[in-house]
Parts: sequence; structure tokens; C-alpha cells
Amino acid sequence: MNSFSSSKQFFDDVNFPRGFQRSGDFTIGEAKLLIEQGRAMQELASGLREAMTEQEQHFLMVCRGEAQPASPQEKVWLKYQGRISQRRHMHTMCGVVSKQAVTEVVASEED
Repeated sequence: MNSFSSSKQFFDDVNFPRGFQRSGDFTIGEAKLLIEQGRAMQELASGLREAMTEQEQHFLMVCRGEAQPASPQEKVWLKYQGRISQRRHMHTMCGVVSKQAVTEVVASEED
């Protein structure tokens, strides 16, 4: 049996609505690995699937924090988990200017 095999592709439309490839968070190879094997990784990590190979068993140990990531699957899964758990900040060039700030600027220019 092949490690991390799944008949379904993996997508996360909530956190990556434009896909893993267009998110800017993953390389092309990492995005491909997530799409092709992410479903199996998710099922293993959540306990919906039991480990069938030594590679999958090591993956579970990495998910539990008992081992360091070594395989591409382990590294990309930890990267994915890190991205979905951190809060994203949006920075814009526009902002709301308070009436008090405008009054202070006008007053300082008049002096």
C-alpha cells in the first residue's frame, strides 16, 4: 500500500479560497503535495484513518509533537497547520480619519 494515498483531492476553501497555489504561502511542489495527499494527511491527523505504513506512523508522531518532521508530507502539513492557525492581518493604505485629528492638523497649520 502506498503511503498517504487517497482517491479524493484536498482543498481548503475556507482558509485558501483561491487554492493553495495562489495563496503565496506554499511552493508549487507543496501545493501539489497538499492537493494530492492532503486528504490522507487530514484523516490521519484527525484519527479518521489508521496508519498503514511506517511513514504514516512517523507522520502521526510528528503531529503529536513526538518527533521532528523529516518527510515532505510532514513538513508541508505542519506548515499548513501553522498557516490556518495564525491570525491573518490585512494592511491597507486607507484609514479612517477622526474629526479630532483633522481639527488638530488644521489648528497646527494656522499657527
